[in-house]
Amino acid sequence: MNKTSNRSTLTNITFLVKTAFKYSKKLFVFFGIYTILTSIAPFIGILAPKFLIDELTNGKRTNVLIGILLIFFISSVITKFFIAYLNGAIDPLMIVVRFKFIDALEEKAMTMDFKYTENPKTLNDYNSAFLSVNNNSDGIEGVFHKFFEIGGSIVSFIGYICIVATLNPLILLYLLFNVIFIYSLTLKAKKYEHDVKDEKSDNNRRLNYIYSTMSDFAYGKDLRIYSLSNLLSQKYKIFSSKIVNISKKIELKYFKVSLLDAVLTIFSDAIVYGYLIYGVINKRISIGDFTMYFATVASFSTLMKSIMDNIAHIRAQNLYINDFRDFLEIEDEASPVNPIPIPYDTTFEIEFKNVTFKYPNSDKYVYKNLNLKINKGQRLAIVGINGAGKTTFVKLLTRLYEPTEGEILLNGININSFDRAEYYRLFSVVFQDIKLFAFTVAENIAISTTNIDRNKVSESITKAGMSEKINSLEKGIDTSVLKILDSAGVEFSGGQNQRLALARALYKDGSIVVMDEPTAALDPIAEQNIYNSFDDLCHGKTSIYISHRLASTRFCDAIAFFEDGKLQEYGTHEELLKLNKKYADMFNVQAQYYEDESSKEVI
Repeated sequence: MNKTSNRSTLTNITFLVKTAFKYSKKLFVFFGIYTILTSIAPFIGILAPKFLIDELTNGKRTNVLIGILLIFFISSVITKFFIAYLNGAIDPLMIVVRFKFIDALEEKAMTMDFKYTENPKTLNDYNSAFLSVNNNSDGIEGVFHKFFEIGGSIVSFIGYICIVATLNPLILLYLLFNVIFIYSLTLKAKKYEHDVKDEKSDNNRRLNYIYSTMSDFAYGKDLRIYSLSNLLSQKYKIFSSKIVNISKKIELKYFKVSLLDAVLTIFSDAIVYGYLIYGVINKRISIGDFTMYFATVASFSTLMKSIMDNIAHIRAQNLYINDFRDFLEIEDEASPVNPIPIPYDTTFEIEFKNVTFKYPNSDKYVYKNLNLKINKGQRLAIVGINGAGKTTFVKLLTRLYEPTEGEILLNGININSFDRAEYYRLFSVVFQDIKLFAFTVAENIAISTTNIDRNKVSESITKAGMSEKINSLEKGIDTSVLKILDSAGVEFSGGQNQRLALARALYKDGSIVVMDEPTAALDPIAEQNIYNSFDDLCHGKTSIYISHRLASTRFCDAIAFFEDGKLQEYGTHEELLKLNKKYADMFNVQAQYYEDESSKEVI
C-alpha cells in the first residue's frame, strides 16, 4: 500500500476542491455568493446601533433616523433571506458530493486486488477511510462545511480587527493570544483523537461483527441450541468497553480545553468591558462608539474562536482525508499497458508452469514449482483433503491472486497479458462459499437488474435442479432472496443456495467452468444428479471440478490428487486406483460408507 499520510492540509483541500468541482460546479457558485453575504451580515448588527445612538444623542433628526432604520432593516432582511436560502441549497449539494466520494471509495473496495480483501489490515484501513465520508459534520463534507464558513468569517474578522485596533492595539493582541492558545490545545486534542482511530476502528470492526451476528437470523439456530447469547454478550461487552474507554479519554481532553477556554473568556470579558466602561466614564469614547466596540469585542472573540475551531477541525479532518486517499491509492498489480486480446476459441488449454505461491504476509508456500496442464475441453478433477491447496488453485487460475513465481498460460499466453476484466468473463465459477444477494432470484442468477433473459434464467434453474422449488413460489423467479430488503423474502437451505449458485454459473455460460466444492451441502442423491448431468452443464468446455469427496472423479477425464500443496498423483480414476497410493486409500475410506457400487460414486 502507498502510505503518503504526510500530505499537507492545503494539498488535501486542493484535492477535495478539484474533485468536488467536477461533481458540482453550482456548489462553488453558491459558495462565492454565500461568502460575500456572510461577511457583510455581522456589520449590520454592529454599525446600526452606533449610527442610531449617535443620531439620537446629537442631531435627533427624524428623517435621518427613519432612513437609518430602513437601510439597515432592508439590508438585514435581504442578507438573512439569501443566507438562509443558500444554506438550504448548499447542504443537499454537499451531500451529493459526499456520496460521490463514497462511490469512489466503494468502487475501490470492489475492484482492488482480491488479496487485500483477505487482509484484516485492509478492513481496518477501509473503516478508517469510511470515517471521512460517513456523516455530514466530519471528514470530507465536514471540511467543506467549515471551509465555506471560514470564507465569510475571515473577511468579517479582518473588519473586526480594524475596529478593535482603533480601540487599543494591546487589547487586540491579548484577544488574539487567547484564541490562538486555545486553538493549539484544541488541535492537540483532535490529533490525539486521530492517533487512536486505528485502535478504535479495530474494536469497532470487531464490535460490528458481534452486533451483526447477534441480529443475523442465519445464526438463529446456533444461537439457541448452543446458547451462544452469553458468549456473544461477553464479547460485545469486551469490545464496547474498549471503545467507551477510548472515547472517555478523547472527551476528557476536549473537556479540559473547554474548561480552560471558559476561564480565559471570563478574564477577557472583565478586562475588555472594564476598559470600555472606563473610556465612557472619562469621555474618551461616545455612547455610540461604546455600543459598536461592545458588540465588536463580543463578536470578535466568538468569531475568532469559530475560525480557529474551523481551522483546527479542518486540520484534524485532514488526517482522515489522508486515510481516504491512502485507501484509494492502494497499489494494485500493474495491468498490461497494451493488453493482448483473448484468443477466440470454443475452449481453452490451461497450463501452470513452475508456479510457486505463498499468500501475502505469510512465509509458508502453498505451491512450489507446480506444473500442470489442462487440455482443451478436458474435464479435470482436483481432489485432496482440506488444506491441500485446491481452492488456492482456483484463486490463481481466476487471477484473484498472482503467482509468486512462474506463470499460468491460456492457450500458451501468459494470463497477465490479458485485460483482467476481459479475462474474468471467461469463467463460470461456483465458489465454495456461496454468496447470494438480497435481490430477486432472477437478479441473483443473471447478476443484473436489466435485460435479464428470463427464459435463460428458467433453463439454468432447471439444469441446476431447482425448478420444482422456484416454481412452487408465488412469485417464481421474481421472489426475493433473504429477508433483509424484503420481509417476504425466502431463506433457502444450504443445498438450495448451492443450486442457485450453479444456476448463476450456467446463466453466465463462461468458456471455462470451475466448480469449487459445488455439492458440499447436497445429499448423495442430489449430488449424483449433478454429476450425471455434468456433461450437459459444461457443454464440452474446459472444466475444473474441485472436491475433497472423490465421487467427483469417475466422470472426469483426469484426476489431480493434491497433498500439502503438491501434485502427488495424476491420471484417470482407474489408473490411480491401480497405483494403490494416497488416492486409492482415500477413495476406499470414503467408499465404505456406501452400500453398493453405485453409491460409492457419490461419496
